[in-house]
Amino acid sequence: MGIKVPFIFRKTIFRLLCTTRDAKSTTAGIIVIGDEILKGQVVDTNSSYLALELHKLGLQLKKISVIGDNVKEICDEVRCYSDSYDYVLTTGGIGPTHDDVTYEGVALAFNAPLVLDPELRDICMNFYKTNDVNAPGMKLAKIPKSAKLTFKTLEGVRMVYPNVSIKNVYIFPGIPQLLRKSFGSLKTVLFKSNRKFYTKAVYLTATEESISKLLGELAEDYPDVQFGSYPTLQDIKYKVKVTIESHDEKSTEQAHNKLKELMPEEYIVHMEDDS
Repeated sequence: MGIKVPFIFRKTIFRLLCTTRDAKSTTAGIIVIGDEILKGQVVDTNSSYLALELHKLGLQLKKISVIGDNVKEICDEVRCYSDSYDYVLTTGGIGPTHDDVTYEGVALAFNAPLVLDPELRDICMNFYKTNDVNAPGMKLAKIPKSAKLTFKTLEGVRMVYPNVSIKNVYIFPGIPQLLRKSFGSLKTVLFKSNRKFYTKAVYLTATEESISKLLGELAEDYPDVQFGSYPTLQDIKYKVKVTIESHDEKSTEQAHNKLKELMPEEYIVHMEDDS
């Protein structure tokens, strides 16, 4: 017979297990929602796009998860991510069909009822050419109570359909073209970081195995710098791309110079500054 833990303590334990905030960096997590992704029927390109864009903004992406169109799963994942990261981005599950349940899942995560937003109601009625509030398209107008609508881009242009957010969770469409248009227009409005990444890349003819010891030693000597090693079989000019990255420009430069100093010159094909 198991021990029954009171709800209030279950909630506390849940939060402690989920909370992994980085004290230094502004963090983000991405939740990709859609049965079609899990079944392999649609290739997810949204998370790779968002990962690159968030990195450019100076945010540290900590985790990406893919879950199905299930209200309870969405609720649990959103709740955990919201407690763990500064920004949470969801993609997918917004639309007029029965399996578009992202708004329901997010609402449940924050114990908020779904309400018909007057502004979104008018937008949906105009778009779907209907006055019926029960029409399928009106699902897009039913959002968590207390959710925020962001219409205006940094340039002051008003978007047709806004980004819907509640607390630190930002809900984006799953269609890649719509996601990119929405995120691209609002990224500097919604997401803030007081830091940036400084990145350098070195392309080598050496094998990954032959430089592994050196990279390990550099990682110990420069704990605030991330070293990445990426071998390739598709380029005849180099075998490994090494990236050197940090929030501190000076640390990145010092680690980069040390790598150049210790690496035999004949191994270096070329270098790039990706900052």
